[in-house]
Order: sequence, then structure tokens, then C-alpha cells
Amino acid sequence: MKKYMNTIFIVFLCSTFFLVFFTGKKMGSLSVEDLGISVGVGMGIDKNSEGDIIYRVSTTANEYKQDESVESILGNGVGTTIGKTREDRQKKIGKKFFLGLSKIYLVEEGYAEYGIRALMDVNFKNPVVNDNSFLVVCKGRNEEYFKYTIPGYDNSADYISDMIKNSSNYNFFKENYFFKNAILSMDAEGKNIVSPYIEIMEDGIKITGMGVFKKDKLATILDMNDTKIMNMLRENKVKGILTIQDQSGKYVNYEAQSKRKIKCMKIGDKYKFIIDLNLEGEIINNTLYKNMAGDTKVIKKFEEDMSKKVKEMCATFLYKMKNEYKVDCLQLGWVAAAKYGRDTGVDWDDIVSNSDIVVNAKVHVDKVGRGEY
Repeated sequence: MKKYMNTIFIVFLCSTFFLVFFTGKKMGSLSVEDLGISVGVGMGIDKNSEGDIIYRVSTTANEYKQDESVESILGNGVGTTIGKTREDRQKKIGKKFFLGLSKIYLVEEGYAEYGIRALMDVNFKNPVVNDNSFLVVCKGRNEEYFKYTIPGYDNSADYISDMIKNSSNYNFFKENYFFKNAILSMDAEGKNIVSPYIEIMEDGIKITGMGVFKKDKLATILDMNDTKIMNMLRENKVKGILTIQDQSGKYVNYEAQSKRKIKCMKIGDKYKFIIDLNLEGEIINNTLYKNMAGDTKVIKKFEEDMSKKVKEMCATFLYKMKNEYKVDCLQLGWVAAAKYGRDTGVDWDDIVSNSDIVVNAKVHVDKVGRGEY
């Protein structure tokens, strides 16, 4: 009986499959040659004669040909809302536009200062959008970046995406500058969005710093020196190179991974943060310290000197953060809120700017190369 029932069940499943597949409503499908596959989206704003905001949205897409070649197509749309830019753009492109594979959102500096909330909202509501695309701030007009030709790349958006992804190898960058992280950080208590800042230089498109937001608006842009220090203090388990150089031009390069721990204390109405940095790595170039490979005392001297230099660099950055930027670049408010309670209504950027922040740095050399000559 059991075997008989199993046979009936299998026949029923097979019958249902054939009925649905051959008589059900067919899903409309398009070949890849009929689509414009978005690789990057650019955002900018202008003002019309009445002073109203006009959105400019650029999309760079790959169109695949029958002969297997790929053509990069730039589409532009303008409108008084982001939704209207889509209507305008579709009137000027010949193929159906597919947004789900975009790798970057390139936001102009002016639009970032105005506020990116509308961009976050319209894309958060779209289930097709790639949440793992990178959010990048650029100097100048976004269209110029998408028009830029990069040898070896079909589309400059692919190059910018790879550049951001591989930046985690140096300068203490973290590979977490995704659209989804920006959504989660924008209104989170004690958190701020940070985003790589790029420019078109004489030698090509480069990362030249980091944009730091307050809520949805760009608050400041850090140069690469401050970016490196902020990343080291803000992120955990990141890699970079630190240098000690004297006036004679001799120097030592130290490649290390930085580990960070934060302690938070509240004394009365004032907060105190202690940031412990633990740097561990290897010497990749040395013309400053003699006999480093053969004398542990020399290594110890370097570790002390580098520890002192790191603390001085951090103290300089913290002074700027508290007095010039006045933004919690390090997400210390997030740590404090987790310990002492959320939804208190305080401005953590203001609280952190008036807090005591102490940095301790330990440096350890585990490799010195294969010797000296």
C-alpha cells in the first residue's frame, strides 16, 4: 500500500509540473543583447532660474553585442525628483535598462553637501538594487568619471569599484563602504557615514581622501594623511604602512595590521574614551636604523619610536576632529550609547568633540626581511 501511494504521489507531482510549465502563463524574458546592464550610477544637482533643485542622474551601462563585444553607454536624466530622472533617461536610450548590477553610486560633492537622503530612500525601496555597491564621493561632475577611459576596462565604473575594493590592502582602509552600510549608519545613534573621495588627477582617477557625513549631509573631506589616521582609529584589523623619516632623507617603512579596542567611561556629564592600538607587522624598507636585523635592542628602539610617532599623529588628528571638523569621525558615540543607553536625545558629535580621548599605541615587529646588505 505504501509503495502504491508513493507512486501516485510521484505521478501527481509530474502532472502538476507539466501542466504549469506547458499551460501556465509564460514569464516574459529578454536576452542580454536587449538590455543595458548598469555598472555605475552618478548623482548630481543643479539649480534652475527660480532657484529650485534639479537632479542629474547618470547611468553608465554595458551593452553586449551579437559579436560578443561590449559597448559602454552613458545615459543621463534630469528632473525635479529622482523618479522623474528615470522617465527622462528612458526617453533617450534605446534599450531596457537593468539597474540590479550597479557596482558604484558616484555622488558629487555638491549633492553630498545638500543631502543624500533622497538617494537612500529611492534605492532602499527598490528590491532590485545591489546593496553591495560602493558609495563614493567625487570632485566635479560625475559624468566626467564615467566618460574617462581606463585601459583594460570596458567601463570606468568597473575600475573605480576595483580601486575601492582593493584599497583595503593599504592606508588602513576597510572594505565596508557599501550602500547598505550607509543606509544603516545614516540615522543610527552615534554613527556617521564615511565614504572614499576620488578625483581625476593628471595620472588618472585616484582616491585622495575620505568624505565624512553628519546624518545624510557631507560634513567634511579629509586628506589622505588624516584619512589614514582616522581609519586606524575607527576600524579594527586594517592594514597600512607607517614611516619614520629624518631630515637626511633616511627612513624606515613599517607595514602593519592595526587592532583597536575602545573603553568608555562617564565621569559626571563628561565622557572619556581610551583607544588602545596594537600594531603588528614587518619592516619592508630601512635606511635609518643600523643592524636592525641582528640586534634586538635596535628593534626595541624602533618600536618605541614608532609608538611615539603614532600617538603624536593621533593627537594631531583628534585636535582637528574636535575643533575643526566637530564630527564624531570615530563612531565613539556608538560605543557610549551602547554602554550608557540609547535614545537620550544628545548630539554625539557635540559630546565627542568635548570629550577626553586618549590613545595608547603598542608596536611590535615580527619580521625584518631577509637581512641587510
